Amino acid sequence: MTILYITYVNSTDNSSGSGVRPAKMLRAFQQEGHDIITLQGEQVSKLRLKNIKTVRKQIKCETPDLCYIESPTYPIIRHADRKLIKDICNAGIPTGYFYRDFYWQFPDEFPRRTSISGRIKDKGLLFLQTLTDKVLNNCNIIYVPSDECKSLLPYKDIRSLPPAGEYHLDLIKHECNHTGIYVGGIGGYYNGRFLLDVFNELNKRNAEYKLILVCRENEWNSFDHPCKNASWLEIHHTSGSGLVELYKRASVAFNVGSSEYKYSRFAISVKVFEYLSFGLPQVVINNKAIADLVNGEKIGFAVDYDIIKYADATEKLMNDCKLYEEFQKNITSSLLERNLWIHRVRKIVNDLSTIKNNEVQYE
Repeated sequence: MTILYITYVNSTDNSSGSGVRPAKMLRAFQQEGHDIITLQGEQVSKLRLKNIKTVRKQIKCETPDLCYIESPTYPIIRHADRKLIKDICNAGIPTGYFYRDFYWQFPDEFPRRTSISGRIKDKGLLFLQTLTDKVLNNCNIIYVPSDECKSLLPYKDIRSLPPAGEYHLDLIKHECNHTGIYVGGIGGYYNGRFLLDVFNELNKRNAEYKLILVCRENEWNSFDHPCKNASWLEIHHTSGSGLVELYKRASVAFNVGSSEYKYSRFAISVKVFEYLSFGLPQVVINNKAIADLVNGEKIGFAVDYDIIKYADATEKLMNDCKLYEEFQKNITSSLLERNLWIHRVRKIVNDLSTIKNNEVQYE
């Protein structure tokens, strides 16, 4: 099957969730044996326009069976990109669009800029968002990260397509121990202060509990907390393959996105599935989308935004070896049966092929 795959980053950009997901999806499409016509590149680059022209020529010679689009973080900026999507849909090519981010729907939590230049930029982005939303009415299916997100958009056919994992369980054999790991942002919404408060509470108890914290160096340098130099805290600034040895040493992973943010109800971080990929049971804050995943797959605990409750859950998972082994078995079945990137690709191909087949039968 020939698939036109459109993304707004380069396939080699794995530095953040916005770059990881498109790269993983492309690899999964290729692993499934599909012929892929790709449109990549940063939105504002001159190369983007050249790539759009190249793709237009390609699809005139070989009409794709399907089109799948991984959205940018910001709205679609270029008119040429929006026109391409509209033309693809008008040509009858079944098209699915993954709508990644909804931060702009939460202005109280992600405040608009107050300077004159900032206000102008924000108004411009909102205008571009309106144009983006309008062109998406042409797409057959709008995919979102979780079922919770469906309430945020007005489109007729909205389906959930969360992130996914890769099978790395053959690289690591975890044992129940007192070391946890967190990878990601630590300021604001990401709530690193809360996690350090939890480990401070744990280390007031009988045993020593260690936290491996992985974040950007500049963020750590500006971060302030009474436990910043605690003996139980180990800081790293790495990513990609540099994480593997750290994952091997940990027994439990954490996600502490603050429940004080409404946005947290809708978000499922790609990091949750990376933890899953390396066999790590998780303790997460009881936010709806991520809690449904963790509880539904039975791969850890989702607990209230409370230091004592979070510490209790962490302590139990790090000391109850029988429960720990049960969670690890669930992780294996969760990955192999439904939560690898190839499962996401198969869903897209099945969804859009069904639309195409139905249209053929109708004609």
